[in-house]
Amino acid sequence: MRRLLTTLFAGMLVTAVALSAPSPAWSNLRDEVRQFHVFLQDHPKVSTELRNNPNLVNNKKYLDKHDDLEKFLKLHPSVKSEIVHHPSQVFGRSYRDRGNHR
Repeated sequence: MRRLLTTLFAGMLVTAVALSAPSPAWSNLRDEVRQFHVFLQDHPKVSTELRNNPNLVNNKKYLDKHDDLEKFLKLHPSVKSEIVHHPSQVFGRSYRDRGNHR
């Protein structure tokens, strides 16, 4: 019985550590979103427009007018997806406040 409890406890501990550690994918996405924030600082008009309408990242006419944005999103497709699916996180404080947590 004691061995079973020890094994269960060890399994729970390993699971807890694995779940609390950031995944490489999350870490990479977080870094890419931070790069996007730097990009937005250099492009304040684009920043305002995307905050008001995140779906502009899928608008060909808009992207044609903003070559730098189009290039950035092609290099960082996960950022584009995150903008579409979680705009309040991208444009809010979520990525800055979360640090290494997810």
